[in-house]
Amino acid sequence: MKLNKIIYFLAIIFIVNPISLYSKNIEEIVVTGTKNKTPIIDETGNLSFINSEEINFISPDNPSNVLNRMPGIFISQGSGQEHLTSIRSPVLSGGAGAGSFLYLEDGIPLRSPGFSNVNGLMESTIEIGERTEVIRGPGSVLYGSNAVHGLVNIITEKDNLNYNNKINLRAGKNKIIFNSSTYRNLDNSDILFNFLWKEDNGYTNNHTNENSDKFDKPHYGQQKFLIRMNTQKNAKDYIFLLSGTNLNQETMGYIKGYQAYKNKEIKYKNPDPEAFRDTYNIRSYLKIIQDFQNGSLSITPYFRYTDMDFKMHFLPGKPLEQNSHKSLGLQTMYQSSFNNHFMTIGLDLEMTEGELSEFQSAPDVSFGPRLAYPKGAHYDYDIDSQILAAFVNIEWNLSEKTKVVTGIRGEKVEYEYKTNIEPGTKGRIQVSPNRDDDFTEFSPKLAINHKINDELALFANYSRGNRAPQTTDLYRIQSKQIPGGAKSEKLDSIEIGIRGGFNIFNIELVGFDMKKENYFFRDSQGFNVENGKTTHRGLEINILAEFNEFFQIENSTSFAEHKYNFDHLPNGIKSGNQIDSAPELIANTRFIYSPKEGTRIELEWEKIDSYPVDERNTHFYKGHNVINLRAKTPINENLSIGIYVNNVADKHYANRADFAFGSYRYFVGQKREFYLMLESKF
Repeated sequence: MKLNKIIYFLAIIFIVNPISLYSKNIEEIVVTGTKNKTPIIDETGNLSFINSEEINFISPDNPSNVLNRMPGIFISQGSGQEHLTSIRSPVLSGGAGAGSFLYLEDGIPLRSPGFSNVNGLMESTIEIGERTEVIRGPGSVLYGSNAVHGLVNIITEKDNLNYNNKINLRAGKNKIIFNSSTYRNLDNSDILFNFLWKEDNGYTNNHTNENSDKFDKPHYGQQKFLIRMNTQKNAKDYIFLLSGTNLNQETMGYIKGYQAYKNKEIKYKNPDPEAFRDTYNIRSYLKIIQDFQNGSLSITPYFRYTDMDFKMHFLPGKPLEQNSHKSLGLQTMYQSSFNNHFMTIGLDLEMTEGELSEFQSAPDVSFGPRLAYPKGAHYDYDIDSQILAAFVNIEWNLSEKTKVVTGIRGEKVEYEYKTNIEPGTKGRIQVSPNRDDDFTEFSPKLAINHKINDELALFANYSRGNRAPQTTDLYRIQSKQIPGGAKSEKLDSIEIGIRGGFNIFNIELVGFDMKKENYFFRDSQGFNVENGKTTHRGLEINILAEFNEFFQIENSTSFAEHKYNFDHLPNGIKSGNQIDSAPELIANTRFIYSPKEGTRIELEWEKIDSYPVDERNTHFYKGHNVINLRAKTPINENLSIGIYVNNVADKHYANRADFAFGSYRYFVGQKREFYLMLESKF
């Protein structure tokens, strides 16, 4: 760890050292770590959360507003609602970005694991969910494929009954967000309906030229909804959920050139005005819970459908991709206590039908004398997928203070692939012949929690994360690949942590060390690499502090080293190089002032350290510091007003930086923007 990182860490400790801490987090009940309501002090691994009160105050317009407040997480915003995710990892793209993180809604994946979306959070209901919980590192025993570097679980169960209806309106010069919530308590049941509508017209509405009616700036409209009904009948609990999202987005492409994000002449000009992304999805489940004397059985059938069209503006030929898939699944779980211990066993089934096509209408693209991206159909295929998984997780209560958890999951994934165009190779594009592939993996876990007292606990955790290859890893392949050559990624993780009230601290401090094999990624020359090895180690800290009843500090900081552990000569990867798009220091600090009940003023400081933007570690982004301001106060018992200022200092920065195809590329961070918020509860 570099000296400046150590100094930063010590500064955090110094800031909070004289503070008596606010202890609400110790009493929180969480569900993601065990699939059962558990006090967070009893968790045997890391777990971060944001509750409905916090989400409501943030009034988020994208998932990064919520998740970047947690340690070890960086959601890199692209254009509109596009983004890339980092959880104990570099900012990952392509198949690695799609398949390394699991996004859940009430414990059910938003997408079928082999058909994941690198922008997966845009399809979530995180802005209108009641709560979000995050596990950093593997969560594969209970949840399966893709819970490798981490998982995000949006929980829709309502736990705040102080109001029945809410309307929230947030508006700025170029953006408007409408959010409504309705809750009704009926005989033997209750129903919740949440709805979100966002419209963003970009920074200006200038046209690309005098004769064009296309906007030159990105703009989008997005709608999200969820309906949840809880019913008790005949000694059974029934939970029904229907949710969905829709996005229509005109996308802004990368701007190119060294530190182009500082150039006022080009930073907001769209080099790809024809780019767009249209996607919608719908999901539903019915959970039936039967309680017994010493346990409970839950059966949850579910379905999902998702459809997406988008212009791949980041590739030289800018092809159009169209993909969709539909799934039917069943989760079954039995939980029971025995001899003061607790056991969870489960069986998960899922069947999916998917399809993908990629078509380039532009002329052939060549690099020098070599054809790279041909005009016409690149890929056009159908896939049937089946998943069968079984798991067992046992909590052994060795004493009142010590708990050991053992678990294992076995999962089999099968793909049946059929191409609708002729197999063969043209330029970089290779169309595989029809084939079947299957992958069987086992994910073990061993963890311990020891309570020092009622408010302080130590924990340690070994776990393995697995993910079968994404269907795009296997079937959207390139000329240098062998069909079916991608293997399941494996990540072994060890973490040790402390959580709770320690003297004057309320803290979660975690150290981790992870090693990954069969890392599948796309290098800076646009080629797929199938057999990478990487290491990830670091320290994460989450502090909640309170000077007095009016002023408190919250801080989430991650110091981590993400390195290649292999050599790859074609693009200069050497073992020990820092992985590109992997800042060593990520921090989010909030200074909160609450002069009276219901009033909150928050100054948020986001810090991203410098990082290399290529595998050779020869090109860098210098990092940034951004300050945001939020303030909210009640006018009366039913009406509140808020003021939000993003990027108070109007800093020039990049949300995302990389180096590819011989050029620096950036997604520009937003300039200073003001928003007014009105909220009514009744």
